[in-house]
Amino acid sequence: MGYSRGGQGRAEKVARGCTTAVLVVVCVVCVVALGALWQIHRALDRTPPDVGAFAHSTAVRTAGTRAAQRSSARLGELTSALPWAAPLGTSVADSCRTENQNAFIGPANWAPVNCARSTVLYLAFDGDIRTRLRQVDAVLTERGWAGPDSSPRTLTETATWLSQAGGAPSPTAAQRGSTEPPGSRPICLSTVFGPAAQKQVVTHGGLGIRLRVAVAELPCTPRAETGDIQIDGAPEKFTADGAVYLDWHPLSTDAVTRSAYTTRRYVAAISLVDNYAVQTTPSASGMTSPRHGGAGVGQRLTSLGPLPSAVPERPLPNSAASPVGLRSTSPDTTLASGHRADSTDPEGAKVG
Repeated sequence: MGYSRGGQGRAEKVARGCTTAVLVVVCVVCVVALGALWQIHRALDRTPPDVGAFAHSTAVRTAGTRAAQRSSARLGELTSALPWAAPLGTSVADSCRTENQNAFIGPANWAPVNCARSTVLYLAFDGDIRTRLRQVDAVLTERGWAGPDSSPRTLTETATWLSQAGGAPSPTAAQRGSTEPPGSRPICLSTVFGPAAQKQVVTHGGLGIRLRVAVAELPCTPRAETGDIQIDGAPEKFTADGAVYLDWHPLSTDAVTRSAYTTRRYVAAISLVDNYAVQTTPSASGMTSPRHGGAGVGQRLTSLGPLPSAVPERPLPNSAASPVGLRSTSPDTTLASGHRADSTDPEGAKVG
């Protein structure tokens, strides 16, 4: 009788072991099958548009030339108007990209190819911060830059809002080169401006120009729209969905800021983002196939107009790239304007 019970127990253990093994095998098979199905799903109808052909077309390169001249002239104006700020360097990233708006289920839905030139001017300075912010606001207004429609509209208003929200925008450490009284937290703010002539918000992927001005002190790093990836280490290009870089002279915002803080109290990052071209009419299948040297059949390239005659064309100090000659636009290029800068990004107003 005891033998019978012992044999039955061993049989039950064997059965449980077999059941567990079967379950493990089933789980492994399911994981492998799901992985295979996911790869098949990604392979079917996931090819992005021909970004390279669009980026290197004659009309887009003409628009890109204008964007380079426009950015150089406008940032050069700001640098000349702020003689108390020491230039630290200028980064440039000119790229064309698209985005899969249906990344998980079903066929790909590619956004129109968008080309943008991001130029970031880094400056370092000392002095009374409220005075400096008012000076920057005055320079921006004089040169036709307008803040968002809703408050805070300027750097000064943003600093006041941050002060009311949780303490004066000043450091608790010893004051170096400033007459500001000690406060509860460092200054770390950002506001977005646009040309006053622009009447609409510049949406993601839309045409238009925006200027982000960020000011910071230790331990904060100013927010910069560099047009590349900057996460722990050297800047890297975007590689997803066949992004194409036409001009890239990167600077690490963290490295520039850390170096500047050794001699100056404040660092400013002035990011001028010029969205100068967008492929507005993809084909019915969601694919775009522009012709070499111009926009594709049944498509129109929309680009920003020529540089205003009132803006001088001069290179940026310490700029890694110089503007090239201006060429005439092709017949399939439509000039557009009448856009407005987007509102202040809540993240840009965060205090570190």
